[in-house]
Amino acid sequence: ALRLLRRGKRLQLTAKIDIESGGPYESYNVVAEIPGSEKPDEYVLIGAHLDSWGLGTGALDNGCNVALVIDVARQIKRLGLRPRRTIRFALFNGEEQGMIGSWGYTRTHAQELDRHVMASAYDIGSGEITGFFTGGRAELLPALEKALEPVRGLGPFTNLNAPIVGTDNYDFMIQGVGNLVAAQASANYGPNYHAESDTFDKVDLNQLRLNAAIAAAVTYGFAQMEVDWHRQTRAEIETLMQTTDLGKQMKSFGLWQAWQDGSRGRSK
Repeated sequence: ALRLLRRGKRLQLTAKIDIESGGPYESYNVVAEIPGSEKPDEYVLIGAHLDSWGLGTGALDNGCNVALVIDVARQIKRLGLRPRRTIRFALFNGEEQGMIGSWGYTRTHAQELDRHVMASAYDIGSGEITGFFTGGRAELLPALEKALEPVRGLGPFTNLNAPIVGTDNYDFMIQGVGNLVAAQASANYGPNYHAESDTFDKVDLNQLRLNAAIAAAVTYGFAQMEVDWHRQTRAEIETLMQTTDLGKQMKSFGLWQAWQDGSRGRSK
């Protein structure tokens, strides 16, 4: 076959591949928090997914952002900051299988979701943070601009009032919780996406440190500020689906039916 290819011949290959699955297994999220000094029963969440694709070591997707979340917690503690609201740090499992860990979080903490002011997700490697997606919630934009003020020199930032599906903000969004997803320069994330080449040497450590500073500013800023938004109702979420491409994204990810039958997302 190799000789034929070298002579410019076109070949057709038929292959039979046996694929085995290990079956169901149990995994866990890792959740920690810094209690709020004034509003301990209100929450600002920062999260990243702990699992990775099986081919590589998952340094870009998503080990570097797991380190980012841990470093944000470490820096807030090191500086002795006391946020007004509780900051919750979540490392979700099962993201690659359909955001299972963050879905589980919203079910386990269902009684607290009314008091979740904002949930953010970091999931695009170590490329430069260029802004945030605000989930189609225009009311988050001025608050986000305010939170970014201390790190304005690391910008410019372009914030996009659009929903995004495919990472761990999703279940917060369809539960009506204000949510953010970091928009990042692709850098070397794309070429190594879900590949065996996703290894530690691809991580831009300097940029990751800068990203952690941005994430810390946003997280702490939302924990401190007064807010004028609420958790959306199911009707408001459905309006969001109609006025943006959220519904289309959900269908492309195979998530639409679970919303329609009420097994996933806010019920009322």
